[in-house]
Amino acid sequence: MGAMGLASEVRRLRLARGLTQRELAEPAYTRAFVAAIESGARVPSDEALAHLAGRLGTGVDDLRHGRPPGTEARLRARLVEARLALSHGRAEESAAELKAVLEEASAYRLTEITGWARLRLGEIHTHLGESHSALAAFEEILAETPAEQVRLHAAVVARVAYSRFTIGDPQRAMAILETELRALRDRPEADADAELRIASGLMYVYNELDWNDRARQVEWEAAPLIPRVVDQEWVAQFCSTAAQLRRIESELDDVDRLLTDAVRRYTDLGMQREIGMCHWARGYVLRRAARLPEAAAQFRRARAILHEVGAIQDVAGATIELAEVLRRQGELEEAGTLAAEAGATSERTGHREGMAEASRLLGLVCGQTGRNAEAEHHLAVAADRYEGAGLMAELVTTCGLLADLLLATGREAEARSMLRRGLRGAETLW
Repeated sequence: MGAMGLASEVRRLRLARGLTQRELAEPAYTRAFVAAIESGARVPSDEALAHLAGRLGTGVDDLRHGRPPGTEARLRARLVEARLALSHGRAEESAAELKAVLEEASAYRLTEITGWARLRLGEIHTHLGESHSALAAFEEILAETPAEQVRLHAAVVARVAYSRFTIGDPQRAMAILETELRALRDRPEADADAELRIASGLMYVYNELDWNDRARQVEWEAAPLIPRVVDQEWVAQFCSTAAQLRRIESELDDVDRLLTDAVRRYTDLGMQREIGMCHWARGYVLRRAARLPEAAAQFRRARAILHEVGAIQDVAGATIELAEVLRRQGELEEAGTLAAEAGATSERTGHREGMAEASRLLGLVCGQTGRNAEAEHHLAVAADRYEGAGLMAELVTTCGLLADLLLATGREAEARSMLRRGLRGAETLW
């Protein structure tokens, strides 16, 4: 705001408070000094501006930029409401509110709130399964977000990493998270919120790459931060991610503790999609512990919630998990139908891991029903997709499945070639 804008704002606030120019000026300044400011003839120093703001009952930056008192707090509250609208599936309402917040925050030069509004708009792309649009939005925001805005910077980095992973670039996702975590730990003043957010993202990527020991190490290092974290959504996300690192029956009590904590926090916050993701997380662990009927129930619940809120790619992910449980239970027709449905969605949204998982699952279903040629085709496609997505542990598994199928049909040379491909993939894991 220029000198005349500041002049009119000082006069407006003074009159609104019922103060004379002398009363506003004293004891540090004179009436003539205030008169000169109100006429635009003089621009106050930072020290004088702080005096005027204090006498007028407003913040220095609010006065400097002509913001009504409480503007920042009001806009932050609107960001929360927009976040909740998206969590409940009201994407258009959320977008409209965020655009209004963005416009007002930009006008008042509230740069951090502007950044948060842009981040939340990018998250709408993620919610709707628009992976490439989300990545473009997040990378643009990251380029313009100073590291000094520590929590915003961490939140954007986490979103860039997730989007990178989604489109099939896990190594880059891992690298930017590791770099951010080191930078946060090197800061003179620690920020528990930012560090926990990045730790959650890194745990997720390590787990998806089947590096469970690394993920558990990050969890162990980050868990002591929780009592100091302000953002309860980030605590809940950490708990939900940590639960998915448990893989055996003896750890199920710990899983229950973590996910109950996450759901409680999400419920207190009024979030819905995230509760659906907790059901998914519980099913994920139960499936790995071979508790198949319970896992199926959790995945069905997750699908229902995620479908209700319009989280397109999340629905596809839960659908693939449910299809795998049904396949193991021998319900092959429904498993195949669900795998095809999830694969089509993943292809439409550009989610490369989902595409690969759906192809492998279709191959397994075809193999179990004696359709060996179709099984071979789907498994070969899955292998190519896993390799293209940088998911080498899954490539190794898929090559083994395909080699078994080739051996069963007497094609030993092709089977050996496929096993060699799997070995080359395995070599990249260390």
